[in-house]
Amino acid sequence: MNRIVHYLRAINAENIKEWKIEWKYKPDFFRQFFEPLIFILPYLLYGFAVLGGRFSEHLETMTGVADMVAYTFIGYLIMGFLNTACWAMGASLRKEQWYGTLDTIFVAPVPRWVYVAGMAAHSTCHQGLIMLIQAVVITTIFAIVFQTAGIFFALIIVALMILAIYGLGIMVAGFTIGLKQWWVISETFSTLITIVTPIAYPLAVLPLFLRKVSLLLPTTYGVMGVRHFLLGELLGIDFITIIIRLVIILIVWLAFGLGIFMFMDRFGRKKGVLSTY
Repeated sequence: MNRIVHYLRAINAENIKEWKIEWKYKPDFFRQFFEPLIFILPYLLYGFAVLGGRFSEHLETMTGVADMVAYTFIGYLIMGFLNTACWAMGASLRKEQWYGTLDTIFVAPVPRWVYVAGMAAHSTCHQGLIMLIQAVVITTIFAIVFQTAGIFFALIIVALMILAIYGLGIMVAGFTIGLKQWWVISETFSTLITIVTPIAYPLAVLPLFLRKVSLLLPTTYGVMGVRHFLLGELLGIDFITIIIRLVIILIVWLAFGLGIFMFMDRFGRKKGVLSTY
């Protein structure tokens, strides 16, 4: 128990450190919370242009949801956690190399994965605040009404999805130790997952092969599950099946991510490239 408390204190210390560093650059700090509102505009404008308005009978036929804005907003909102995993967690070790503090942090009396867990905690808090701001602004402007009875189940799905995605973040952070150019991996994974995940379009419009790939991603179940409970999107699987699949994906992704991280950690120490720029 003492060791667990020790690890949790180290994780929280990393979380607090990141908040303090970000607060030092106040214009950039506030930019991060409102910039996603700009990024979602192309999705909405393209939807208005293609559908000729906000509501679509064809979309309702396929998904049970006619409101394109609400449908797209939920998908984009949930996918924000993918970006924090691929970019915030993936860049965490690289940032420490830039600061010149990676060696100091890695000699701390805790396993090195604890540092990445601290970045995951920070990313969760950070993205959660961004999501809150986006939700308030978008729902106010477009007068979106959610089915509040499904919030509890939606949160369970989101929590499992986040844990699974952070397995990807840990893997990318591990590659940073040996490969340095972490952004190549982050860009590849985030782009491919974003394309395959049904963010602004139903899963049914994807080619059959991509639909099968999509069912291996936690983001698919996260986006579709949340839309089901908050908007009433039609699903071909029940809640229990979603939970079981998310748990399996979570275990596999976390185990694989930690395995890659520990392998690259040993590789970096063996080659002496830990602090090499």
